[in-house]
Amino acid sequence: MAESLRFYVDPSTNSADPEVRMTYGLHVVSPWGGTVFINFPEHLEYMPGTKGIARHHDERDNVWRVEEKGARAHYSVESLTDPGVFFHAEARADGERAHLAFSIRNETLTPRRSLRAMFCHDYGGLAGFPGPETDNFARTFVPVEGRLASVADLPVRTPSARARMAQAAGCPDHHNWWAEQMGGLIEAPLDFAFAAVRSGDDRHVALSWTPGKCLLSNCAIPCIHADPYFGDLPPDGECSATGTLVFGRGPVDDLADEFRSRAQRPWLTPVG
Repeated sequence: MAESLRFYVDPSTNSADPEVRMTYGLHVVSPWGGTVFINFPEHLEYMPGTKGIARHHDERDNVWRVEEKGARAHYSVESLTDPGVFFHAEARADGERAHLAFSIRNETLTPRRSLRAMFCHDYGGLAGFPGPETDNFARTFVPVEGRLASVADLPVRTPSARARMAQAAGCPDHHNWWAEQMGGLIEAPLDFAFAAVRSGDDRHVALSWTPGKCLLSNCAIPCIHADPYFGDLPPDGECSATGTLVFGRGPVDDLADEFRSRAQRPWLTPVG
């Protein structure tokens, strides 16, 4: 019998060890049992110089508040390293889906340029899915040129690179230096920010954020990213993005088509 999707916070995320501490970490119990762990965010920064707004190891207790018997979770906090910048997160269970939202508000007089968020969705707690240093890339699929392609089949400069990253088509923010340096930047752009990983028994976990910026997949960590685009944050301004995490079975093509139809591309909107 399938379990109900729900959220919870593991007290161990409050570790004094910064390598263990996950200040913004939330567990999602899947309908099959086992969990996906979301670092929400893992990193939140802006350019130039990747100045930090939030890091997973920020020195405070886990900020999430879980309500409605695990069906809803949320938090609202001010940055510890960038006073005057606030961020808010929401997670809501809906059948086999978790609906996610994230917003950032700038109450200072200084703009924050090229915001960059990393939301890590770690599926290592799910039985039957790829583990570290296995076939993560071969079983992770992304939309390229109207079809789903295995990350392992998409060309990169250095085939031995331990991570893969891909830019969403048309997104103007190209701060992908980490993947470029290691030679793991996929040459082909994504149609939109969507990623799905398949188990060995026809199940899948899929993720999409909109507006979307990029994919990240890491062979050392069993996780998927379809990270959002926030752009610039003006003084007294706010920006937001929404995401969906799906636990399903069978082919993921129809699911990809659903999210394709909903993908926002704010950089295509005429100005003025």
